[in-house]
Amino acid sequence: MKYLACSCLLACAVAAHAGEARSDAPLRDPWVPPAVREQARPAPETRGSALHAQVEAKLRKRFDAADTQGQGSITHEQARAAHLGFIAGHFDDIDEAHTGRITFEDVKRFLRARGARTL
Repeated sequence: MKYLACSCLLACAVAAHAGEARSDAPLRDPWVPPAVREQARPAPETRGSALHAQVEAKLRKRFDAADTQGQGSITHEQARAAHLGFIAGHFDDIDEAHTGRITFEDVKRFLRARGARTL
């Protein structure tokens, strides 16, 4: 009987110790291959001037895609067709010269006039 009680206590102690050791280890899905698991890590957070540059590059890319004629400027219809909702919604305000076309520099000037720190 004493032997059985000691065995039970020893088994509980071993199980408790094993549970403590595993609590620090991250849980992993055994069905996810290691190569896929490595790809799933998020990119480091972008901040400051690097973030501003990233935003400007993204907006520039979408603006250039809307410029289907390659003129360096877009019309109100091109802005709407490219789903540039903010630009389409403020097109008349951005187009200060009332030419019917705006450049990326016009958009940047408009945003800066409304408080954008950089762009």
